[in-house]
Amino acid sequence: MWEISNNNQITTFLLSMVIGGFFCLIYDVVRAVRKVGFNTTFIVNVTDILIWIIYAFITFMFFISRTNGEIRGYALVGEIIGFGFARITISKIWFVLLKFFFVKIAYVKRKIMARVYLIFDNIEIRILKRLKYAPKLLKSVKKFLKNTGALLYNKINIVDKKRSLNETKT
Repeated sequence: MWEISNNNQITTFLLSMVIGGFFCLIYDVVRAVRKVGFNTTFIVNVTDILIWIIYAFITFMFFISRTNGEIRGYALVGEIIGFGFARITISKIWFVLLKFFFVKIAYVKRKIMARVYLIFDNIEIRILKRLKYAPKLLKSVKKFLKNTGALLYNKINIVDKKRSLNETKT
C-alpha cells in the first residue's frame, strides 16, 4: 500500500495555498478590468466561466503532479485558505495598483480613439465636399458612356441612302 509522508502532505498543502493566492491575484486582474468599465453581463459571465476553467485546469495539473491525480481535501482547503489570505493581505494593494494601471490605459485609449475619430471626421468632410461636385461629374461621364456607335451607324445609313437615291436618279 502506498503511504503519503507527512512532509509530502505539508508541502502539498503549502503549495496549494500558494496556488490559491495566485488564483486571487488573477481574479484581481479581472476585477480591475471590470472596475474600469468592461462590465456588461455577457462579458462578466464569459470571463467568470473562463476563469473557472483555468482554475480547474491548474488545480487538475497540480493534483496530477503532487498527488498522482488523487483529489485531496486538504489541497482544496489549502487553495481556499490561500485565496482568502491573499484577498485579505496583498490583494488590496495589488487591486489598487491594477485599477490605477487600467484607468491610465483606458485614458490613453480614449485619447488615441479621439484622434482617430477626428482623422476620420476630416476624411468624411473632405469626401462630402467632393460629393458636392458629383452631379456635374456624372453628367460629363454620361456623355462618354452614351452609345455613339449606333448614332454613327444611323448617320452612315442615312448618308448611304442619300447616295443611293442620288445614284438612282442619275
